[in-house]
Amino acid sequence: MGTLGTRHETGSQFVTEADWIPSFWNFLLKLDPNDLIAELVQNDLDQGATRTVISFEEDHLVCEGNGSPVESDGWRRLRTIQGAGDRVPAKRGKIGVKNHGLKTAFAIGDEIRLLSAGQAITQTLHARGRGKDPYPGASAEPEPDSEAPIGGCRIIIRYRDADIEPREGEAIVLGAVSKEETDALFRSACASTPEQFTGVVSPEIAPRYEIVLRHWRLGEAQFVFSCTRPRKVGGGIEVFRRRCAVSGTASPPNGVHEEAARRLLPLKGRLKQRVADFFRRGNRFFIEVSWPVVGRGQPHFGTGRFRYPIGYPVDSHEARTGHGAFFNAPIVSDTERHGPATNDATNKELTAACEVLLVDALRQYVIPRWGAHGLNPLVPGSDSGKEAVRPLLARLARKGAMPTLKWRDAVGLLIKGNMRKTRVRHAAIQKGAAGRRQYRFIVPMATWAKQVHPSLSVICPKGEIQLDPRIHPDILGILCDFRTDGFCKHFITFDEEDAFAAITSGGNQFFNAVQDPERELSDLLIARSYLDVIESGFRNGKCNEDSEDSEDALRAALLLPDAQLVARPFNDLYMSAL
Repeated sequence: MGTLGTRHETGSQFVTEADWIPSFWNFLLKLDPNDLIAELVQNDLDQGATRTVISFEEDHLVCEGNGSPVESDGWRRLRTIQGAGDRVPAKRGKIGVKNHGLKTAFAIGDEIRLLSAGQAITQTLHARGRGKDPYPGASAEPEPDSEAPIGGCRIIIRYRDADIEPREGEAIVLGAVSKEETDALFRSACASTPEQFTGVVSPEIAPRYEIVLRHWRLGEAQFVFSCTRPRKVGGGIEVFRRRCAVSGTASPPNGVHEEAARRLLPLKGRLKQRVADFFRRGNRFFIEVSWPVVGRGQPHFGTGRFRYPIGYPVDSHEARTGHGAFFNAPIVSDTERHGPATNDATNKELTAACEVLLVDALRQYVIPRWGAHGLNPLVPGSDSGKEAVRPLLARLARKGAMPTLKWRDAVGLLIKGNMRKTRVRHAAIQKGAAGRRQYRFIVPMATWAKQVHPSLSVICPKGEIQLDPRIHPDILGILCDFRTDGFCKHFITFDEEDAFAAITSGGNQFFNAVQDPERELSDLLIARSYLDVIESGFRNGKCNEDSEDSEDALRAALLLPDAQLVARPFNDLYMSAL
């Protein structure tokens, strides 16, 4: 082994070669034409543009942005048909660095012509001529072109009008593109643009951006993205609003209105080399979470996704956060650019930092302002999203940040008008039997239901804080399915079994017995609520002869008010009624 190692170290010669043409055709075969608009806008963003106009003409597509003209390194990348970062310098401080994005144009055409600074360069799949077998190539150097703009960039893509079959590698076919396909691409772009590009506007860097999509026959859609100035809310968090206003004749979708929270983090490790200028602030960078809002800013439900800052395709399941909040950070994309790369360590760190920011923003700003509606961004987008939401709810519960109500407020909310007639009496009950608080909050919920039970809310321990009953049922279900961290420690349900134990067996390990049953059960509302819970329990099979909460035990222990509002044993009242 030693001899072989020595010869390897002293005598071997290495070369670096790649027969890349076959793999290039396979690379093109995997491209998705629906990614084209994002890639074109990304190129303009990297050039500092504030406006992109994309026109679907009858036989070609034109993209024009008002950013900076292409410089020398940019021309070198454009004459390189694939890749950058070794022989050709990659972009620095930009969103796209791999020199892959523009190749998406080959999903619909055979030739890409880029014009800027009075010059033009062409990338083609027919470098040997159209009458010969297809072969990729690019102009050796940019050439002067009188039609090239001095500022900004113009890209022209001619639609592929005939199938091409490469001779290298596997037997593949790049098909001709029909008018129906370009029509569908235009409609898809109109539908996805508001959400996909909302993240590209940010205070200081790009407070406004405009995207115009035009079709020679279907009309025009205009998307104006804007954001407000940030304001501090504490904990190193700034919040601001974003909006996408939509207009035009091409049946565009509704606009977008969202609120965002951001925080600066120290720039260290591998992030130093690859954080785009969009996120960078000196030796720090920011991450951001956002959520849809309605009306005057009330948080709403949605399907949250990752952004980099452009959003991934709206039909990408890999790009979903699992809840209604968006995570905007310098994410490394997978090879298809349809979601975050799963094997990138910094993506995990960025996701964790976004989760911390989301919890802090909800705790310090959103929930204090909007109460139960402040949890709307955490409503899971699907059953699989529940596991992404669960640890976030656990953190909020541990920090005592869940939207809660005192007993009197919860009862008043649930029974409304009835509270007015008994307000003074209930206040006296609350004052005399508050008891010691055991949990951060409790959820008055029967075991057969998935929502707060009003009668259980009335009879649960009055010293405990109750979860606001207006929270979304899906959030309630995650909190109370016994699998969320902190259950029975920071929070717990108060169900019919706890209620029965409180009046029949001196309480249980979770809740104590009623301290003064004669006083409490002399109140008509309290007594009626116990009867309601007992009746519901029997109806749902929760009271039977084999359980300790049997009907006989309940009859023996239950007190009810008589005509003078004096608590009497139920059996005595029953006998007198007979």
